[in-house]
Formats: sequence, C-alpha cells, structure tokens
Amino acid sequence: MTQHRLVTLRLPIDLIARIEALARASEQTPAETIRQSLATALRDSDAPMPRGEMQVIATAFDRAQGWLDLQARLRKAGFVLRLDGDGLNLHEWPSDRFVVRAEDLGHSLTELTLQYRAPFPGALVLRAGFRSGRERGRDNGQAA
Repeated sequence: MTQHRLVTLRLPIDLIARIEALARASEQTPAETIRQSLATALRDSDAPMPRGEMQVIATAFDRAQGWLDLQARLRKAGFVLRLDGDGLNLHEWPSDRFVVRAEDLGHSLTELTLQYRAPFPGALVLRAGFRSGRERGRDNGQAA
C-alpha cells in the first residue's frame, strides 16, 4: 500500500490555472494531475548531476574568456550550450540531450552577453530570421 503525506506548495497563480485547466480537460482532480506530472517528470529525468560535473561546469563558466572559450571548455567536459529562445540550455555533448537551463546554474544569456561583450554565436542570425537554404527548402515543401 502506498503511503501518502500532505505537502503544501506556494505556486504562481498562472501555474495553478494551467494545472486546473489540464485537470478539467483530463477529467481528474488537480491533485491527481500534479501527482501524474511529478511522477512522469521524475521517471523521465536521470539522477541529479554529480558534484564533480557541476564543479567542472562552474569552472568552465568562471574561467572562460569568451563564447568560443566557454564552448571549448564545456565540450572537453562533455557538455555544450544551446540557444533556446531568450535563454541558454546546457546539453550533453555529443548526444545533445538537454541537461539544465543555464539560468538554473546562475548564468543568464544577458549577463554572459555583457560579460563577453558579444552576442551568443548564431543569436543575431536567428533573431533576424535568416535561415539556411536547407531550412528554406523545407518551408516550400521541398525535400532537404
């Protein structure tokens, strides 16, 4: 028999509204929706990142002199930064599996851009809407 414990969380109102909407749509209680969401998220995630890897990542951010230096240091440790909208994500290298948001490690895109005095490589191209020829061909229904 599964034991239960009452837990109280302070959540943003917009998140509570999304939980309630999802619960209504799936015809279940908000509590059950939260339990299922947590179970799925925890089942899909791996164990927390080992302390040694966290230290290597922190050292890479602390010692890097620019974007290319940071990416090189992270790749030596088996990681890489990827641009995601207005933020950066840390991914495993070379598998490109998402690990954690850079902001969760204490490094925002804005702060790093100011520190390195340059935008993240490729960020200006993406914001300007430029795409490779291969991507343009896909938009027209052509094979890549």
